[in-house]
Order: sequence, then C-alpha cells, then structure tokens
Amino acid sequence: MLRPLLPLVAALLALAGAAGPVHAARSLQLGFYDGTYLLEAPKRGPWFQDTVDVGSDIVRIEIGWPVLNTPKRPPGLDARDPADSHYDFSRADASIKDAHARGLRVLASFQGAPRWAEGANRPASASPGTWRPDPAAVHDYGVALARRYSGSFPDPARPGRSLPRVKAFQVWNEPNLADYLNPQWSGRREASPQIYRRMLTAFYNGVKSRRRDALVVTAGTGPFGDPQPGGRRMMPARFVRELLCLRRGRGRALLRLRCPAPARFDVLSHHPYTAGAPSRAALNADDVAVVDLGKLKRLLRAAERSGRALPRKRHRLWVTEFAYDSSPPDPDGVPLARQARFLQESFYLLWRQGVDTIMWFLVRDTLPRPSFAVTRQSGVFFRDGRRKPAATAFRFPLVAQRAGRNAVRVWGRSPLAGTVTIERRSGSRWRAAKALRVRRRGVFTARIPAGAARSFRARVGAERSLVWLLR
Repeated sequence: MLRPLLPLVAALLALAGAAGPVHAARSLQLGFYDGTYLLEAPKRGPWFQDTVDVGSDIVRIEIGWPVLNTPKRPPGLDARDPADSHYDFSRADASIKDAHARGLRVLASFQGAPRWAEGANRPASASPGTWRPDPAAVHDYGVALARRYSGSFPDPARPGRSLPRVKAFQVWNEPNLADYLNPQWSGRREASPQIYRRMLTAFYNGVKSRRRDALVVTAGTGPFGDPQPGGRRMMPARFVRELLCLRRGRGRALLRLRCPAPARFDVLSHHPYTAGAPSRAALNADDVAVVDLGKLKRLLRAAERSGRALPRKRHRLWVTEFAYDSSPPDPDGVPLARQARFLQESFYLLWRQGVDTIMWFLVRDTLPRPSFAVTRQSGVFFRDGRRKPAATAFRFPLVAQRAGRNAVRVWGRSPLAGTVTIERRSGSRWRAAKALRVRRRGVFTARIPAGAARSFRARVGAERSLVWLLR
C-alpha cells in the first residue's frame, strides 16, 4: 500500500526542500485606526481582541489634546509637563496600556487645538480647533507627549509602575481639508501648507528634544481636493508640494521654492481612499488614490535631495487611514467578497509603491446612526463580532497577477513563520506550485508557472488564504 504513495511523498519532500532559506522581502506593518480604542475597558476589549486575532502589528489611537479648553491660556499651565493638573490623559493612558499589553505598537495621534492655542479672529465658517494653531503650543504638547510616553514616566493609576513607551506620534489629521485646518487659502494662494509646516516642525522639535528615537508622522492628507483655488479642500499633491517647498514646473519638472525653515518629520502619511477598484487612478493630476502614491513619493524624494525634507535621510511612507465599506450592511458598500479583494489588492499596490505601514479604518462596523451615509461600515468584522471575508484577507493577504503569457507573480504576507505553499487549481484539484520559508508576518513574493490556472491560494500551518481569481 505504501508504494503508490512514494511518488507523492517524494514530490512533497522535494517541494519542501526547494523552499531553502527564509524568504525576505521588504516588510509591511498592518494595523487599524478605530475610535473604539478609547471606549471604557469592557467595551474596547472585544475590539482590541479582534485587532490581535487578525494579526495586527500597530494601532492608531486618537488621543486628542486633553488640556483645559478655555478662551485664554490657563494660568499656571506648564504645557511641557505631562503631569500638569490642566491635562487629563486618563483615557489615553488606559487605551495605550491596553494596546501595549496585547503586544500592539501605538501611533498616538491628535487634532484640534484648545481655544487658547488658536489664532485670533476665527471666522464662524471655521470649526473650533482648526484656526491657525499656535506652533509654540504644538511644540510644548510634543514635549509633554514624548515625556509621558517615554517608557519611564510614572503611571498615576499603578503606583510603582511606568506608562508604556510609544514609538510614533502623529500631529493632526487631513490638513488639506477645511474640516481640520483653516484657512486653506489666502485668496488664490495656498495657506494651509505653510501653517501646517510650522506646526509640524514645531512638534518635531518638541518630541525630539526629549526622544531622539521617536517617530514623528505627518498628518495623513485626504485623497481628493477641489480643482479651483479657494475651496474647502486642497488637492493632496498640491498640498505636499507646498509643504515641501516645491512647485510644479513644465511637464514633470519641479521648481524649488525659497524655504528658510523646511519641514521636519520622519514619516510622510496619506489617506488614499479610492472611488472604485484600487487600480483605478484619480481623475485629477493632484489627487492621490491607492495606485497614485508614487506622486507623493516622487515629491518626497525630490525634497530629500534638495534639503526641503529634514532631517537629511530617507523618510518612510505610511497610510494611517484607508478602507472600503461593505454590503452588507451598507447598501452603498461593495459586496463582501469584493471588499476582501480590494483590501488585499490595496495592500499590494501600496507596498509596491514603497509604503511600509498601513492602517485600515475600523475593526468593526459602526452603527448606522443617523444613517449609513454618514457612518462607516468598513470593518473586517460586523458590528456583532462576526468575521467578514476581509478578516481572513487582512490576516493572510494574497494577490496574483499575470507576469507574461505563462507565468504569474504572487505576493502575500504570512500570518505564521514556516513554509508557505502557493497552490494553483488544475481542474478540480489544488496542486502545490511553490514553497517558501517565511518569517511570521513576513512578506513573500514568487513567480510561478500558471499554465491554464486562474485560481490561486496559499497555505501555512493550518491557515489558508482566500482564493485569488485571475481576471
């Protein structure tokens, strides 16, 4: 009875042996941005558990600017001292500790200035907290954050213990939109990039004065803007050009503007929401969807070469918010299977353009209150905790693309360390096509003969990816 099995055993051994050394492609860190991380412990616990279960590395926690919000600066406030009584970090502390206890890295972000830290004469059209935030106040808050989350600051809730160390801090959200930063324009001239450059550099200097190792991440820019100056949205590529003291010349040429105080940061972030499939480019030249990240990368590398992105080093690219709504539950979302496919394809396209960290917006769907139109159902879990196909796609993403007439290029990220076996379907049977040794949550790539196969999947240990169907 053993003899008929010998060829199969020999083939499997040969395939395993062919895996060779550990496959090492450029890494990709995945995580979530979700406001539920700030809920009280009994409510946020299930969300954090879901976050861990699907193989996350990092979470973005919006901690705000938790200082007394009065028209005038509070008397006696020492804004650089995180123990000052005018601050209330209790919610942020609890959420960051919970994330740290579960092995998650934290990006601590904030937006919205207290009234005393805004510019004078805020018009009624500008939302509170958005009007010309004071760079000096932003600097001092950066000092306070770096000190509080240094890993050695005493935990007020646990005497004798310290608060966790936070590696990355993000200043503001979507500064090319008037919902978050004002004014966007001064007549027909850009105003928000200059305002934000001063805020960003001040925050960088504040954080780095206490923590040279901490990462300072720019606010993720919104993906779309208005085609004409003077609107409420500035196109993201235009915003980033001005932020980095560049200007578009003829063709693809970039002009260098006078820049006495260049922007200082470690990571450039963007939010590449896309109208349609991830491979669909934005209609306007200065808008940036998933497949357009190269526009921002080109600006960033040009600014690095000319000293307009400091410090002089290679800056990283992150996506700190991005998603697709699903149907169900949102009747205007994409079908569940398509959401999972779009998630995987987006991860691959962003990684290919140099992004090394991506944060999906929402672990679980929100309730449609007051309506689906103004809420998000982009979770990889339904509100009641049931998994969508996107949860499997997040944990074990896999993409296959044609590479010539008879070959396919496969990309994925393994949830486990071990041997990933890439399989193709031949008729009604799945056959192993390639085996690769990988690290836990390591990215793998492979070129395999496809023949007539159109369906591909991957296995590692007891885990299996979704099936990727070539189109």
